Amino acid sequence: MSSVAAAIALGYGLVWLALFGHRSGRQPWLLAAFTVGAVTFPVTVLLVTPIQALVASLAGWDIDAYSTALGAGVVGAVTSAAVNEVFKLAAALLLWSMAGERGEPVAFGAAAGAGFGAWGAHQVISLALAARTLPISSWAGFATSLLQQFAFVALHSATTALAAVGVGRRRVGTYLGGAVVWEALYGILGLLFALRLYSSLTWALLSVVAGVGAGGYALFLVSPRGGTPR
Repeated sequence: MSSVAAAIALGYGLVWLALFGHRSGRQPWLLAAFTVGAVTFPVTVLLVTPIQALVASLAGWDIDAYSTALGAGVVGAVTSAAVNEVFKLAAALLLWSMAGERGEPVAFGAAAGAGFGAWGAHQVISLALAARTLPISSWAGFATSLLQQFAFVALHSATTALAAVGVGRRRVGTYLGGAVVWEALYGILGLLFALRLYSSLTWALLSVVAGVGAGGYALFLVSPRGGTPR
């Protein structure tokens, strides 16, 4: 099952790599950015956990408050998004600089973000495949999970691409901040689902709007009409 989950998640990532990949002719470097982005995922998980624990301690929260209370959950979503976006962008720019700054940074951002998202999606898809063996499982629930994970990969590819747009426009802080906000909003949508404010199908549809919508906006920004410097 793990190999099947890996193949699905990799396919999701390669979709977004291909969509942005034409922005750079150095495909081996983009694949390297994809790989480094994937490795970044477990690194950020290791960093976010103690940071959130420290914030919870200072605020007097139980660590479970991040998934059970709206206020704490928003703080957790922003913290996670900030760490994720900084490290994904750093991975993208590292590979872009190693490539001699050839090609467009936005393509490297999309590649690193896609790799990051694919690693995270692989873990969830593996659980979904395992759940399919249970008598209570359903194809509808499995399909919903796959849809949500496609949106997850789309979101991370798009937000890092958006942050990388700021490199070409010399406004890294502004675009990185926007990427953090967008990812945090995605995380808050997931929190609202965890708080049972809507069904899993609604959460999947909202995640697609947020993730694929971010991808569409990023693609617009790097198009001739979007005005990103070439």
